[in-house]
Amino acid sequence: MFTAIARAALMLSAALLLSACGNGSAVTAGDGAPVASAPPDGTEPRAGLGCSWLAVSDIETTNVAFPDAGARYWLALVPNIPGTRLRIDGRYPDARYFSFNVYDPLLRPIDAIADVEIAPDEAGRNPFRNPDAGPGAGYTAFVEFTGRPDQPAPNSIYSGQVDLGPGLPNPLTAMLYRTYVPADFEDFKGGVGLPQLALETTDGSNELLPLGACEEAPLPNAFGLLPGVPLNDLIVGADYPDAVDQALGLNLPLATSPPSTRVFYGLPDTALAVLGNLLPAELPLTDALPEQTAGGGGFLSNVHNAYTSTGFDRAFGDIYLLRARAPTFPGDARAASSGARPNLRYWSVCQNEFATQRFVDCVIDRDAPLDAEGFFTVAVSDAADRPGNAVADAGIAWLPWGGIYKDGILIYRHMLPADDFAEAIHNVPRGTDPDAVMGDYFPQATYCSRATFEAAGGDAAEIFAACAAEQAERAPGGLLGPVLNASGAAGR
Repeated sequence: MFTAIARAALMLSAALLLSACGNGSAVTAGDGAPVASAPPDGTEPRAGLGCSWLAVSDIETTNVAFPDAGARYWLALVPNIPGTRLRIDGRYPDARYFSFNVYDPLLRPIDAIADVEIAPDEAGRNPFRNPDAGPGAGYTAFVEFTGRPDQPAPNSIYSGQVDLGPGLPNPLTAMLYRTYVPADFEDFKGGVGLPQLALETTDGSNELLPLGACEEAPLPNAFGLLPGVPLNDLIVGADYPDAVDQALGLNLPLATSPPSTRVFYGLPDTALAVLGNLLPAELPLTDALPEQTAGGGGFLSNVHNAYTSTGFDRAFGDIYLLRARAPTFPGDARAASSGARPNLRYWSVCQNEFATQRFVDCVIDRDAPLDAEGFFTVAVSDAADRPGNAVADAGIAWLPWGGIYKDGILIYRHMLPADDFAEAIHNVPRGTDPDAVMGDYFPQATYCSRATFEAAGGDAAEIFAACAAEQAERAPGGLLGPVLNASGAAGR
C-alpha cells in the first residue's frame, strides 16, 4: 500500500506532466479529434494523461549535448516514486537502431537497453534478432526505480541509484528514446509511432498513471504546430570574421596545433584535457581517476556508443581535416561482398561547437565517400573557404564549420561493435595509446591552407598527405605555447 508521501508524489507527478503538456491531452486535429501514434496493426493506443514524451531533439532549438544528424531523441522525465515502476509499451521501428537510456542529474547514463536486447511480446518477432520478422511487432519494457541488481530482470533497466557515492538515490528519471537511420528519413519514429509510458505498481498489478500517446512532443515547438526558425541555416551560411582573431590574438583552450584526438571517457577526463591544453607541458590526465571504459561518461551520451573528439581553433587555420579507415556497417557493400559481419551497427562524424554543444552538420556512414584505400576524409571550413576539390568525387566529405563559431569539435562515433572488431573505440582502455589499439581506424587530423588543399589534386589520400606535410612545418601551439597531445605524439 502506498504511503501518504507516495500518493502526494504521484499527484505532483501528474500535475507536472499535465502542465508540461498544456491541456493534458494528445494533440488534436482541426475537428478536435485526438491524433495519436497508432500502431501499424490498427489497434488504438491507450487513453492517458498528458504526453509520454516531453521534448524531442530539433536541429534549430533543442540542439544540445552534441547530438547526431542520423538520430532523433525523445525525452521523458519521471519522478522515482517508491513502490512504482515505469512501463514502456512500444513497437519495433523500421530503423537501424533504437534504445532507451536513463540518466543521473549530471547527464551521465545509469543504465540502458538496446533493440536487440528487448524480447518481443510474441516470440520471434524482434526484427533486430530475426531480420525476417519485419518491423511493427510489440514489446514491453520497464524502468525500475532501484539500483541495478547482479541479475537484472528481462527487458528492464534501473534508474534508482547515482554513481556519486554508495547507494545515493536518484530522485528523477530522465530517459532518452533514440532511433537511428530510419528507412524513411522523414519519419524517425520508424513507421510505428512513439512508445507509450505508464506508471504502475512494482509488481505490475495496478496501472497508476497512464501517459498519453501524443504524435508529437510538446517541446520545443508546441507539438510541431509552431513554425521552425532556420537558425542552423544562418549559422552554416555565415562567414567567420578572420579580423577578430587577428586583432585579439586569442586561442581557446579546446584545441592545439597539431590537432589532438582523444577518446571520450567522461566529464572528469574532458575537464582535465582542456586544462592540459592550457599548459606548456603535458599533464598526466588520468592517473587519479577511477577506472572507466570508453563511452558513457556524460553529455547525455549513449551507453552503446563510444566516441573520439578532436578540437580545432581558427587561430590555427580556416580548414581542418579528419581521416581514418572506414568501418563497415549494415548495408555496406564491402561487408556484403565478403560475407563478414559488419564492424559496427553505425558510425558518424559530426561537426560541433563546444560551448553551445550544438552540431552543425554530420556525415553518417552510408553517405561518407571513401577513397581507393577504404578511408573516409572529412574536411571542415566555412562555405567561403571551401576548396574547389573538397567534393565527394575526390573522396572528401565536406562539412560546414559554422560561421559564428571560433572553435570546432569533430566527434567520431562508433556504435555496438562486432565481437571480432578489435579496433573499435570501445576497446581502448583509459591510459592506452588509441593508435596502438585502433591502428588505421584511429582518426588522424590536420589543419590545411586552401592553396595546399587545392594544389594536391583530386585524391583524398594525396590531399591529406599534403596538408599533413604543411602542418608538420608549423611550430606546435596551444593557448600558452607549445603543446603535446595526451600520447605525446603530434597530430594523431
